[in-house]
Amino acid sequence: MFNTVKIDEVYDVDITSLENEGKGVCKVGGMICFVPKVLPGEKVKIRITEIKKNYARGKLIDVLKPSDKRIDPNCPFYKDCGGCHLRHQSKEDNLLFKKEKVETALKRIGKVDIEVDDVIPCIKNDNYRNKMSFKVENNKIGFYEEGTYRLVSIDKCNLAENRINEILGVVKEYLNENENEIKMINVRESNITNELLIDIYSVNENDIDIASYLALNESVSTVIFNDKVVYGNGYINEITNGLMFKVSSNSFYQVNSIQVEKLYEQAIKMAELQKDEVALDLYCGTGTIACIISGYVKKVLGIELVDDAIIDAKENLITNNINNVRFICGDAAKEISKINEKVDVIFVDPPRKGIDRKAIAVMKKLAPKKIIYISCNPVTMSRDISYLTDLYDVKKVTPVDMFPNTEHVECICFLERR
Repeated sequence: MFNTVKIDEVYDVDITSLENEGKGVCKVGGMICFVPKVLPGEKVKIRITEIKKNYARGKLIDVLKPSDKRIDPNCPFYKDCGGCHLRHQSKEDNLLFKKEKVETALKRIGKVDIEVDDVIPCIKNDNYRNKMSFKVENNKIGFYEEGTYRLVSIDKCNLAENRINEILGVVKEYLNENENEIKMINVRESNITNELLIDIYSVNENDIDIASYLALNESVSTVIFNDKVVYGNGYINEITNGLMFKVSSNSFYQVNSIQVEKLYEQAIKMAELQKDEVALDLYCGTGTIACIISGYVKKVLGIELVDDAIIDAKENLITNNINNVRFICGDAAKEISKINEKVDVIFVDPPRKGIDRKAIAVMKKLAPKKIIYISCNPVTMSRDISYLTDLYDVKKVTPVDMFPNTEHVECICFLERR
């Protein structure tokens, strides 16, 4: 039956639900098909773009019968751009989708049946991202169309902070006027001064001329070209939860400066930290969590693999006059296996792929009373939790909307040792 479905064929289908990544689910010739930018209950016209063994992918051509919950995406590039995925969904439905997404992952993958808290909303639905990564190709800049490497040229991104969009216009002018082989441009904005850090990658060293062009803009404080600082001091400063943090180009820092304060406040509240406790901050990045919790506990140890992040983290201790935190650069599993003191609570905020299995094994040997797991990927978080539930109970799960208008959701999970 499945062989009746063909690439580039057009079909009218009924959307029955949304899957984990916010794509609509339908059937074509008996085969499950995933289609972005649709809603349950809609009848739509799609074109098949990819066929796998057990499923297909399609692209929306037209909405024949829209859901009464569909809203105007308010973006001229949304139809083709793969930068965000759920602008056609109302804020209320977006928050409900994210809550159900977390509950489903915990139940199906983590084997944990718990009532998840309502998602903590963000006061800004747009212009919240302090970092954007733009693709560049043939003098055009933008994002890839979802599921392809076809560049969609954009004039602005509604998710980005306003000053990032302003510099995007400056970059476009340069690209239009100068032949180049630039491939990627990353832009970070400081929530203190609105200054910008711009990180450029090109396959042609002559493209370094863009640095002096951008440096003429008063909002640009640092330009990095092919991993070398060519203008400015190489970092920007951010303020979170009353502390100042130095952030370099390669250092991880939450992309939503407004919402991150709520995220960390909720995590600290869950942990019920005590002054005599020793805390461990795994995948600590620039030391944000370690520094913030330092005032609540006796001692904090932070571990991170990225050199630049640890350099920033150590400087953040000096900036904030913190003396009860120690940072180590190294592999999480190897470094925590060297710990020979009692750890009361572990904060872990890993990359999307989750925690290394060896690190989980060592975490269980340390056997802290409490684990606070912060994640932007409910699937890998739920998988990791399934490895911990032989010793720990999941007591509370709170999603935080760090990424409005997208399928992504941040989540805080509190685990307590039995």
